[in-house]
Amino acid sequence: MAGKNEVKKALKHIVVEKILYDEPMARHTSLAVGGNADALIFIENEDQLAQVVKRLIEKKIKFFPAGNLTNVIVRDGGYRGAILLMTGMKEIRCEHTPENGGLLSAEAGSGLAKIVNLSVAEELTGFEFCSGIPGTIGGAVWMNAGAYGREMRDIIESVTVLDADGIRKMMKKEEISFSYRKTSLPAGTIITKARFKLDRGERWRIKEKMNEILQWRQEKHPLEFPSAGSIFKNIPGQAAGKMIEEMGLKGITAGGAQISLKHANFIVNRGKATAADILALIELVQFRAQKEKGVTLETEVVIIGEN
Repeated sequence: MAGKNEVKKALKHIVVEKILYDEPMARHTSLAVGGNADALIFIENEDQLAQVVKRLIEKKIKFFPAGNLTNVIVRDGGYRGAILLMTGMKEIRCEHTPENGGLLSAEAGSGLAKIVNLSVAEELTGFEFCSGIPGTIGGAVWMNAGAYGREMRDIIESVTVLDADGIRKMMKKEEISFSYRKTSLPAGTIITKARFKLDRGERWRIKEKMNEILQWRQEKHPLEFPSAGSIFKNIPGQAAGKMIEEMGLKGITAGGAQISLKHANFIVNRGKATAADILALIELVQFRAQKEKGVTLETEVVIIGEN
């Protein structure tokens, strides 16, 4: 496994916006936890991404592509390798089509909030379900994000990716299998942009739906504390949060972390929590769910790094 010096040496002549070495990931994750990454690389465009990925593959250095790290837990031991922060890849384009709809293209680092607002301005409906989700388009497509009965697969038209060998290609929706919080994209694939087919809508109706969703999130979600959103995937026929509440785990703490009193499928950082605190609560919930309900709860968040 490459160490900090090897990673720094490998990236010596790479031209990108910025590279931070031995960087505390608690400064960057939405949960405000996580040890140091050997390198945090800020990517501005697809060419830079391809160049960096090619070099890391050549040098056999592990890497993890990320958006704004809202759905990621980095363990306290940090990440041995490079984390590629793709929020600089944020170009969004909108094209109205003759059949009374629109095509919206967005690079992987584009914020969902910006895309939702643009769709309102362009009077295009379909993205309202993403209102209030703080992530980026790459992660949302990768996990087939959804809410309020809608998912990414309902609006996706195509996805552009770098494959595990660093080769770019475009994939039509029909080439990808979408399921609950999952796609069939192979491990090692990096989404660089996505294209969506949206319908024409009335601006006031789109805004009304958005505001309804935002108000619901404000009332139900613990937005006053750092979190990573929903921790566990729901199981068929039952919401994970409801199950956690039924097991009496709502409000339980570990160090500075707590299973939210407002929504039991959120774990919040109430101050100075560590990744170990968060993971202890995750493991407790999984243990109790298996023991008491006979259910295996899978995490919706991505957990990376060293113990």
